[in-house]
Amino acid sequence: MEVGVLETRGMTEKVQSMKQWLGMVGLLLPVLMAGCTPQNEVHTLRAHTVALERQSSAQRQTVDARVQQLSDRLTQVEQAQAATRRDLARIAATLDEFRGHMQRLQGAIQETERQTQRSTTQGEGGSSTRLANVENRLRALAKRLAVAPE
Repeated sequence: MEVGVLETRGMTEKVQSMKQWLGMVGLLLPVLMAGCTPQNEVHTLRAHTVALERQSSAQRQTVDARVQQLSDRLTQVEQAQAATRRDLARIAATLDEFRGHMQRLQGAIQETERQTQRSTTQGEGGSSTRLANVENRLRALAKRLAVAPE
């Protein structure tokens, strides 16, 4: 039996030794396989990466340029809007000034019309009164002179 036990022990040691060897191979195999990757695939991958970086950079520059254009256009629109507001304020002030002038002119016209009406009324009344006074004086004079009034 000793021979069988010795053989079993030897086999166990061999199995353990093989397990250790397989563990190391399991760890080293992916590293070795990565080193075995064909160089043309690595170069292709690098070329794609560089192309994507260039494309991204070009797109970023295009976007930055477009943002700058839009910013400049917005500034122009804001300036035009401010100028329009200033012009509108000037027009409103001028319109208010014209309204003031119109009101003063309307007041002056109304005052002139009232004065004209007073003058006409006073003129008619004053003329009638004067005429009556003149007629009375003529009658009185005619009586003194003993002449019949005409």
